[in-house]
Amino acid sequence: MTDNAQQTDATIPDGTKALSTAMLLALFLGPFGAHRFYMGHKGSAAMMLMLAVTIVGLSVTAIWLLIDLPRLPAMIRRHNDAIAQRRALDRRSATHGFPLLN
Repeated sequence: MTDNAQQTDATIPDGTKALSTAMLLALFLGPFGAHRFYMGHKGSAAMMLMLAVTIVGLSVTAIWLLIDLPRLPAMIRRHNDAIAQRRALDRRSATHGFPLLN
């Protein structure tokens, strides 16, 4: 492994999501909403899971997955940016002596 790859693996903070994991979940378990559970969208993931029980619902979730696949990188980026912003606010609060946001 190169130093750059080791640095990237070591600097992934807790709570961030990886695009590769989301894509693999979407490709293999997408109609069942696994990628949405991974992203923390529990409501829409539960809806996909309930719809996937029927044949008609499975076709609906397959179309839903085709819409989600190109949107996954933006969903991951938004999630990780929100976590980074939250951490920056926590660091700023701690620097000035304020309690952390919960």
